[in-house]
Amino acid sequence: MAQLDWVEPAGAVVNQDPGFRKLGSADLVMGLKSGKAIRIVAFEAFEVASVHTADEGALRDCELVIDMTPRQWTDYLARRARGVGPSLVSLDIDRGIVRAADPMLRLKFDRYHLSIQALCDAGAGIEARRRQSGTPAGSP
Repeated sequence: MAQLDWVEPAGAVVNQDPGFRKLGSADLVMGLKSGKAIRIVAFEAFEVASVHTADEGALRDCELVIDMTPRQWTDYLARRARGVGPSLVSLDIDRGIVRAADPMLRLKFDRYHLSIQALCDAGAGIEARRRQSGTPAGSP
């Protein structure tokens, strides 16, 4: 699996899901890191406004960063797709996967965790279907 290729199609999936809007408005710029792969996700109002590939330096501009190794991301998404994986909140408590520049920014994770979780769960579904069908990573 090409690491984090699921993020952009997952953003499109949640943007089309009326249930995602019901989670509430989110205003957050978040980085997802998997080894050297980095995606910057901007949540604005009731949607994932943008997803783009970035380098390590771009993480400085993020309010939050979720950082896991490629193996951790792969295992996490597979477990979430099967319905047996912990939430990101629980995983952060156990492994400290979320980081922020200061405690006030860190609180944004607690505030918007349902929207972040919805994005990751959409990605878990995308990756599970990709593995079953043998389609390339990142295809919805």
